Amino acid sequence: MSEGEKRPEVGKSESPEVSQKYEVGSPKSDEARNNSEIENNSEIENPKSEINMEVHHHPDLHHNKKTLKEYFLEFLMIFLAVTMGFFAETIRENISESAKAKELAKSLYREVYTDSVTMQYKIKVRQIKEAQIAYFKKYVTDSSLVHLSDKFYPSFFWAYSITSAQVFEPNDGIINQLRNSGTLRYFKSIELQNAISQIDEAILNIRNRNTEEKTFVESFTRPFLLKYYDFDWEDEYKEHGKRLNMIVRLKTNFHPATPSYIRNIRDFKKDDAYALATNYLQMLTVTRQVFYDPYIEANHRLLQVLRKGYNFTNE
Repeated sequence: MSEGEKRPEVGKSESPEVSQKYEVGSPKSDEARNNSEIENNSEIENPKSEINMEVHHHPDLHHNKKTLKEYFLEFLMIFLAVTMGFFAETIRENISESAKAKELAKSLYREVYTDSVTMQYKIKVRQIKEAQIAYFKKYVTDSSLVHLSDKFYPSFFWAYSITSAQVFEPNDGIINQLRNSGTLRYFKSIELQNAISQIDEAILNIRNRNTEEKTFVESFTRPFLLKYYDFDWEDEYKEHGKRLNMIVRLKTNFHPATPSYIRNIRDFKKDDAYALATNYLQMLTVTRQVFYDPYIEANHRLLQVLRKGYNFTNE
């Protein structure tokens, strides 16, 4: 190298292009490039212009006005839905009430039918009692009462000792249940409701009449019995409790070991005995005709209505 040639100055920086060229691959160069790429990507992904220019679209809340036909169709659909629900509930209730009504009708039928059988027996006993009272009052009028016939004490026994066998006590448990619980409305038949009301009234009348008969017995016939009746004869007649059947007690060929008699015969007045027997017989007859017969009619009618409505049969 000649002296005239100039040497490059040591320590003098190179041009930016050369410096950048030689610095490619250096750690600082890589870091700068990466930061530049991140900034570029950030600008691409979230441009401020797009964020600032973003428009929020809201739904259009302004509906077109419905026509009268559309309103009518909506009303019709709601009305039909409510109506069908009402009809469905009504049908369900009717089915449930019909089932309950049949069960109650069955119980009522059994109760009334049982009473009809009981009434037949009570009427038979009552007619026997009435006949025996009639015999008693005739006998005390026509005989001397010293030597008593074999029929006298059986008639005395039936007239005054038997005081409850002829009394009919009706059952009304089911009727009370229907009335008090309000389930009588389950019976839609007016005919059935009327039949129940009729027998209910007949039962009330019978109970009031039974009270009157009981008062008469306690006030008049029992004192008469206690004063003049031979209880030893009755005990022997019943075979000391072995003969309990009411009809069998009509046996008239009975001859007690000790002849029967009227106790306190000196105080026994035929007119008083006749008047008492006549009054008692009239009371029994009126009870049977005026109170028992209407009940029998009401009982028969109710059974007929129940058979017709529910196809019941006597079991």
